[in-house]
Amino acid sequence: MDDTVLTLSLDTPATDGRQALRRSIRRLGDFSRTVDLALQQFNARYGVELRLTQRSLTRAFLEWMRRFDAQRALADRDRRDFSHFAAGILLSSLIRNRPAEVGAGAKGRAGDLARPEEALVSFWPEGVFYFEFCITVLDKVLAEQDLEGIHLSAEALQLRSWASFRENVASDPDLGIPFLDLFLGGDPNWDFPKAARFRSALTGRMLDWDKRLGGPAAPDA
Repeated sequence: MDDTVLTLSLDTPATDGRQALRRSIRRLGDFSRTVDLALQQFNARYGVELRLTQRSLTRAFLEWMRRFDAQRALADRDRRDFSHFAAGILLSSLIRNRPAEVGAGAKGRAGDLARPEEALVSFWPEGVFYFEFCITVLDKVLAEQDLEGIHLSAEALQLRSWASFRENVASDPDLGIPFLDLFLGGDPNWDFPKAARFRSALTGRMLDWDKRLGGPAAPDA
């Protein structure tokens, strides 16, 4: 990740031997420890007091893994885009289950908010944490696969974009998937966000595959 803002410098929990994050993150224990470590770093960086509810975090993880496993057969068609999609469904699961909450004794940061991301944190600390966690994991997973890292778009630091993000996911958390694509300069699918097969990158690869086989594309059921 080349961007210097909206990114966590995660030190993943120690494991026995060298272990890829893209595999360890799909185990509940490792996932929970990584989220907890990320939250500590987030709180220290921005001077906020977010706390985790383990039951809600477990629900978010199980929902994410169920949705990931249901569509992982598409991963080989475009590993980079499917990794973006996996980060998007993680984001939507975190938003839906709300494992992070502001502590009762937390106070808003006073004075000028010098950096753009500080204004976003002041506006919606939980949402920024979920987003930062997801893009950090995504960037590391891409690096493990020798794929190009992520790049934030201008919308990722605009408060009006985040206001739209928060308003829309309040009624439909799955819209977190196209918003993540928007904030990473991708091609959001607003109509069918939770179906990987409708993503432009994966659809293109399916058409290319069909051409190589010499037949027409199979219609969607």
